[in-house]
Amino acid sequence: MSDDLTAEDKDLEPGEPEFDPVAAARQLWNWHREELPRLENIYEHLHERRGLPNLPKDVSEEVKRIRDVSFMNVLSLVRDAFAQNLSVVGFRSNVSGENSPAWSAWQRNRMDARQAEIYRPALTYGASYVAVLADEQGRAVFRPRSPRQMIAVYADSQVDEWPEMALEMWYETRGRERILKGNLFTETMVYPLWLGRVMAPETAPKRIMPRPNGEPFAHGASHCPVVRFVNQRDTEEVVVGEVEPLLNMQKQINEVNFDRLIVSRFGAFPQKVISGWQGTAQEVLAASARRVWTFEDPDVKAQSFAAADPAAYTAVINDKFEHVAMLAQISPAQVTGQIVNVSAEALAAAEANQQRKLSNLRESYGESIEQMLRLAAEIEGNAEDATDDEAEVIWRDTEARSFGAIVDGVTKLAATGVPVVELLHMVPGMTQQAIRNLRALMKTQTLMQELREKAEAAKADPTVADLANRTVPATEGGTNADPGGNSTVPIDAN
Repeated sequence: MSDDLTAEDKDLEPGEPEFDPVAAARQLWNWHREELPRLENIYEHLHERRGLPNLPKDVSEEVKRIRDVSFMNVLSLVRDAFAQNLSVVGFRSNVSGENSPAWSAWQRNRMDARQAEIYRPALTYGASYVAVLADEQGRAVFRPRSPRQMIAVYADSQVDEWPEMALEMWYETRGRERILKGNLFTETMVYPLWLGRVMAPETAPKRIMPRPNGEPFAHGASHCPVVRFVNQRDTEEVVVGEVEPLLNMQKQINEVNFDRLIVSRFGAFPQKVISGWQGTAQEVLAASARRVWTFEDPDVKAQSFAAADPAAYTAVINDKFEHVAMLAQISPAQVTGQIVNVSAEALAAAEANQQRKLSNLRESYGESIEQMLRLAAEIEGNAEDATDDEAEVIWRDTEARSFGAIVDGVTKLAATGVPVVELLHMVPGMTQQAIRNLRALMKTQTLMQELREKAEAAKADPTVADLANRTVPATEGGTNADPGGNSTVPIDAN
């Protein structure tokens, strides 16, 4: 099912005079409730609350405890394998080549540290949102939300850049009580709402009782100020994250791991069997601690079973891990952790599929970040940056490559005449601030070099050369000292 809904109900038309924000919020919540079970299923599996093996009712407590610790979470590994490689480090203007002034909104909102709040929900559920509002000083404030916290409706979700309306939701805790609050965004206004109380922790109410929670206010944008980030989507409006396709594989891994833990607990040592003898619990315990057993009854027989080998289960789990890596398009080493003495070239080859997928994710998320920064510029009254469609985000290069090979490539490009300042972003770990400082330093050095060259060229002029030859060094304590004791440079005035 898609997270992008269509606002076809006439009761939700925000442009009509009879628009009722309470009724609109109630309808958006009903749509949100239809999608919430799928989102909750993903959330519960990711946080190890679902996906464990089923057990009979009369099973022992010891087996239940083993079942509870049998979850081997590969879902978070896959999500983090992409999230940790997504980091925006700049927003470059196409005109100046420097960071656009809109980049200041990103820095002010501490998005260098908070940008994972955008990518992780999008990777997990398939989509995420950022609402942009102005603070008391008129500066843009970014509010990242997951699809469990926001729903947006579009007239045509495949074509429209902006939603018609959106409902943002969050919880406020007061003692043991949780208050559900929200904001209803339209193309012109924001309606603060009180949505209801929730007594059970982490449980969404089946119904809400919305009512105004303050005066509505204009958000200052020319459209609904909500930006959508999409992980993968086709023309049939199917939004897919990185986690949901792997839920069945996660259950299989948990099942096999549970069997392995049971074998390790009860069968990894030789089990002893005594037939023809029935002892008390104390006698059995005493017999199990003895090195030599003796029985008076000649019909009593003792034997032992061979220890079970859990290696076969481990092999199955490793095979499942590799299949997960293949489906998710990540390096198997990121799931299994088995990587030893691998060169940079071999590591890059192993991560080739992941880098191709990261390129697609950066294209999708990058467009949304550019949209978000243009929206921030519009809210802050910066009309020039709000319409700068050619500015682009700069992503941190996380590909595994040899540093020497990169520097060699940059050096060869510079030798062909490409300005070095335009190649600095290709160097791994080079931030936009460092590039800016290096550009200023290189500019200063270039000016000094130009001054030296002009000075040398000026010496070809006989008059300038004659004046230069008349200049002599200042003498220590000089004969031409000023009253302050500073020496001057004597020049022959003949």
